[in-house]
Amino acid sequence: MIKLFKKIMDDSLYRNSIYMMVSTGIMAVLGFVFWMIASRIYSTTDIGLATTIISAMGLIVGLSVLGLNIGLIRYLPRSKDKSKKINTCFTLTALASVVIGAIYLLEIGKFSPALLFIQENLILSFAFIFFAVISSVGNLMDSVFIAFRDTKFVLLKNLIFSILKIGGLFIFISLGAFGIFSSWMISLAIALGVLFVVLIYKFGYKPRFAFHDSIIHKMGKYSFGNYVAGFIGGLPLMVLPLMITNMIGPETTAYYYMAMMIAGLLFVIPGATTQSLFAEGSYDGGKLKEQVRKAVKIISLIMIPVIIVIVFFGDWILLAFGEEYAREGFGFLRVLALSGIFVGVNYVGGNLLRVKKRIKEFIFVTFISAVTILGLGYLMMDKGLMGIGMAWVVGQGVVSLVYLGLSFRK
Repeated sequence: MIKLFKKIMDDSLYRNSIYMMVSTGIMAVLGFVFWMIASRIYSTTDIGLATTIISAMGLIVGLSVLGLNIGLIRYLPRSKDKSKKINTCFTLTALASVVIGAIYLLEIGKFSPALLFIQENLILSFAFIFFAVISSVGNLMDSVFIAFRDTKFVLLKNLIFSILKIGGLFIFISLGAFGIFSSWMISLAIALGVLFVVLIYKFGYKPRFAFHDSIIHKMGKYSFGNYVAGFIGGLPLMVLPLMITNMIGPETTAYYYMAMMIAGLLFVIPGATTQSLFAEGSYDGGKLKEQVRKAVKIISLIMIPVIIVIVFFGDWILLAFGEEYAREGFGFLRVLALSGIFVGVNYVGGNLLRVKKRIKEFIFVTFISAVTILGLGYLMMDKGLMGIGMAWVVGQGVVSLVYLGLSFRK
């Protein structure tokens, strides 16, 4: 057993995949605790509004990172001056998040009328923009450590974040929905500060607020292509909560969010593994086929048992948030779990296209995914969460077929 463990931890793909899975597993478990406590001390409306704000922040971050998170993983491993690349990416992303966050706030009445209270309070508005910067830079920070193939520090960040945000629920309870959001973001800011210290003292990073156009020229086309693909592909997760809040109500958004959060624990298995696959392929493309076989193996061995557990016992997990969450969200959660097979195929297919720099095809596939899920979701919104679930699984299945078709073509 000790020899097997050592063999696994000596393999960088397995080691970093495990760290990423454990990291997200800790976030999920402590996330359950976070939302379980929140559901007891905040109203369902507050929960729904908070999850809508978090989803809106995800939309802003998706726009602000400009694809540089993927560019860092692809180009940082072989870079001679890593600090220049990191500083340029941090600077551009921070500026973009300020601009995009401000635009969202100015037009929030059109995007999310239920969140107008943020725009109407100057302190909340400034806090929202500050949190946008923190979230965007935090997204890039994960990519830096994935590129360094040292994801144990991502685990450290997420552990600090997950523990602190639980305490924040009690500190910011007077702010209602924004209190939930604030506990989330302030905890992330503290965790991010710890990683900056690690980056400076362990990896020799020299922080500067600087922009080097030569770096953007080299990374720009690839990063922008991934930016477009990543943004389009992420639209369903970012837009569905807003659609549900506007067309059904914030209570249903709360049921959707809790079920999707549990399914996210399943989806992290292929997500974490293929992120490590992408880093390994960027570092040494000659061993890509071998790395793909190992990635598929670890995804299958862990994912299938988790799907079975969720399908049969997911209602017991949802009961942690209250009977109404189990009653309203279990059917939806089952559909999400079964879609995990397609999600696994899609993660592998997408990251293979990234490694091979076949970005136009990647954009095409993500466009099909977003149009299918959001289009069907809109048409089936009258069927509630089960309509959203069917739209999700059909969209993921269609994308899997497209990836398989592309693999046969090339």
